[in-house]
Amino acid sequence: MQLNFLWRWAIVELTATSTTPHLDAELLIADALGLTRAQLYSQPEAQCLSADQQRSIQDIVKRRKNGEPMAYLRGEQEFWSLTLKVDERVLIPRPETELLVELLLKHCPPQKNIKLAELGTGSGAIALALASERPNWKIVASDFSVEALQLASENLQRHGLSNVELRHGDWFQVFGTYEYFDVIVSNPPYLGWGDPHLSSELSLAFEPKTALIAGKNGLEDLEKIIQQARAYLPQSGQLFLEHGSEQASMVTQLFKKYGYQAIQSYADLAGHLRVTSGKWH
Repeated sequence: MQLNFLWRWAIVELTATSTTPHLDAELLIADALGLTRAQLYSQPEAQCLSADQQRSIQDIVKRRKNGEPMAYLRGEQEFWSLTLKVDERVLIPRPETELLVELLLKHCPPQKNIKLAELGTGSGAIALALASERPNWKIVASDFSVEALQLASENLQRHGLSNVELRHGDWFQVFGTYEYFDVIVSNPPYLGWGDPHLSSELSLAFEPKTALIAGKNGLEDLEKIIQQARAYLPQSGQLFLEHGSEQASMVTQLFKKYGYQAIQSYADLAGHLRVTSGKWH
């Protein structure tokens, strides 16, 4: 079978479930054949595929048709200026999470030797993005999942960053009694058990539920972090949290409940209030 026929088939197959069927087909076919996108376009009509190549392309296209995320199928995802390895062990880094990186770079003086902790690092996206921009910062990134930390370690080695320390444990269990951080940041689970996104977004079915769901209303882990972070923040230490697009007011109330000041919420590029911060006094 010639490549151009299978290429057309792939686009048709993906049209129902993907918003970018042409791009998805192009990337998946190129990966399956071990080609660059430029090579794929060089002589598409002249490339005859073997039976194994046809099966490989058909299999991966069917997986995409069934909703499996492109990042898992391709094994990588772009975040900030980094290409990160990702798979089913971790959540896929989202573009809106880059807001956390932007805010931290903006609010923390670049010349200051910041000590920062990231809770629930997953693939290491936030910690590695910050480390790449601020090599003078000391960053501790933790996760309760050993498998997630293995992947974060691979990404750390891939980018040759030496200012990130990975620790295994649940939230603040990884820190010493008198260990303090200028900044604590987290993108914790914030979906509730019955959140409509869990049934409406096909890709979420493939991502680890422990990294998505936090109790009945999605606030369980957010409140736990806000409450417990106080023991690890010095005077005027800051806590930055990503949360759901409709949770800003509830998260703000939690910051107030536990005595934080200078509380602010920030909108992502879509105009949704996605991050809230507060200072501990």
